[in-house]
Amino acid sequence: MVLVGRGSLYSRQPGKELTVLADYLRSLNDDWLVAEALLEQGGPSVADALRAVARAGVEKVVVLPAFMPLETATRNWLRYVARRWQEQTGAMVEVVMPGPLAGHPGVKDAAAQLIREASMVAATSVCLGGKQGTPEPDWSVIPTHNHHVLFCQGPRCTDAGAAELGAFLRKRLKEQGLDEGPNHVLAARTGCLYPCNLGPVMVVYPEGTWYCGLDETVLSEIVDRHFLKGETVTSHALRPSPLPQSLPQPGLPAHQFSGRE
Repeated sequence: MVLVGRGSLYSRQPGKELTVLADYLRSLNDDWLVAEALLEQGGPSVADALRAVARAGVEKVVVLPAFMPLETATRNWLRYVARRWQEQTGAMVEVVMPGPLAGHPGVKDAAAQLIREASMVAATSVCLGGKQGTPEPDWSVIPTHNHHVLFCQGPRCTDAGAAELGAFLRKRLKEQGLDEGPNHVLAARTGCLYPCNLGPVMVVYPEGTWYCGLDETVLSEIVDRHFLKGETVTSHALRPSPLPQSLPQPGLPAHQFSGRE
């Protein structure tokens, strides 16, 4: 099975909690092969997990979204990812999805049990008496920076490898000394930036340059040319347009694929 959770831009905690649940499921049945995946804002992706279980020779995969609520659009997206994976790989593996957690009586019973346990044990109240927590001082600081990067880690970019690419970008920035100081590139991971068909996507400010169809080679070029020399890497740069656009092709100047003259 592939156990799917939602990631976090700021913490590895969701992945750790997903591992706890996956380990429990493994303990229930020695015949269950359980892979973990994050829908967004982290990895491995659902496609990565499907590849992992397929390599083990399984004939059927159950994809279980382990979160609530599960929107219809998210459920449809998971189905699409599975179908596309089958088409691209030719894997003769049946992929099925159970009903949502919210509709299962076991989840309702678990919630009721948690409430009963919390009401019976001595616990630290978050709202009654005592000194209230104070925000971290750094949360009031806007770091000085030369460029601001919004790097998409929404569901579709995550499926296209954004988690690994985001880590690669941060590594390259550190190697070039751009993770701090006067030329600091402030790289922020985000949820969906919307032009999903053009992903993986990131936007660089103050120029407002959209870089699309990213891979490690392109990211290295962006670091070396755009961030260090102020040169736009036109092979993968797009501009806002009311018209549909395609992934950039190397060698084409930006205006030829921007959707406008």
